[in-house]
Amino acid sequence: MNTYSTYFKIAGACLIGILWLFSTNVVNAQISQDAMNRAIEAGVDPVRLDQLGERAVQSGISSEELLRILEPATAMAGENLPYELIFEKAFEGMSKGVPVSRMQPVLASIASSSSQAAGITDNWVQRPGVQRMLSRDGRMSQQRFRNEMIRAGSKGLMQSMDREVLVQTLEEVAGGPALERSSASGIVTAISILSDLPTAASEPAATARMVVSALEGGFESEDLLKLPGAMNMAQRRSRLPAQAVAEGLRRQLQGGSPASDILQNLFNGNVGGGPPGNLPPGLDGGRQGRGQGPPG
Repeated sequence: MNTYSTYFKIAGACLIGILWLFSTNVVNAQISQDAMNRAIEAGVDPVRLDQLGERAVQSGISSEELLRILEPATAMAGENLPYELIFEKAFEGMSKGVPVSRMQPVLASIASSSSQAAGITDNWVQRPGVQRMLSRDGRMSQQRFRNEMIRAGSKGLMQSMDREVLVQTLEEVAGGPALERSSASGIVTAISILSDLPTAASEPAATARMVVSALEGGFESEDLLKLPGAMNMAQRRSRLPAQAVAEGLRRQLQGGSPASDILQNLFNGNVGGGPPGNLPPGLDGGRQGRGQGPPG
């Protein structure tokens, strides 16, 4: 029994080794050596290349298709852009069975919007006020902050946000008390949610100012992440237009209410910050004459 047991253990180990070698060769066959060398020289992590190759094999993606995924990542790495965005989107697409032909335009858009965001962000990050904020905060390196800001800006640009809105928002952050009152993560989140707010398309400039006011009013990253949902809920429960909800938020911010109270008011449909149905003048015009009040 011991002899047979030893035999089967050795045979099993050999089989595992053969399968591992076969798997490794298949993965390596998916990415040409030249493409791998170009990617690594540009700054792409070799571990991520291995992961990409493995996922490609699992998803049945050909060498030519894999190269179409790798090319924008290599280009971004060569420009010192956060190329991880390409891998994240590609892995997401693979997990959902999205054909590479449908991924390509999205990946190209990521590369393009990231380059635009970097062009806006890079000089801004070097400003003395921003540098002081990073030094005071101490939780995020300059390189990481720069990359996170590019990611956040790229997201908005991909959602058709005008680049001038991003420029204006950064200018207002740098020119006011937001830098003194905010954390690095809070500023990143503020940029990230710009395009998610209900007034983003209709009033982009006012939306940018509203986000900056939230930063100045003490909203931290976790508060800002809740703001789009809170504003949408306020609009639904109050049955007021998005512009009226935004005006109510602005007034609450001006009144100095804490972020937690403002968010709770919005989730409850209390747009003006007072009891339901008792809206400040100027916030009820979109509902007058319709016989509609906020739900009880």
